Amino acid sequence: MPEEKDNHPPDSGSGGSPLSQPAHTLPYEVVLKELSTGLDEGLAPEEASHRLEQYGPNKLDEGEGVSLVKILVRQVANAMMLVRAHCPFC
Repeated sequence: MPEEKDNHPPDSGSGGSPLSQPAHTLPYEVVLKELSTGLDEGLAPEEASHRLEQYGPNKLDEGEGVSLVKILVRQVANAMMLVRAHCPFC
């Protein structure tokens, strides 16, 4: 029995990219065509709504955030390690 071929393009990155290859390897005209978008006008509102429904919002997960105290402690600890590494008496 012959193998069935998958007609879907391979995923080339996170988010299930619909491109045939990673975007940076393709000419921009091919990227525009494969993504069904226009250079000047972008996505049609209907297509944008469809992609928002399909993929969700283009938003990163909220993390802990940056703690100024943690940054300061790491900087001081790093500086102390540098001093210790170069100190002949330590």
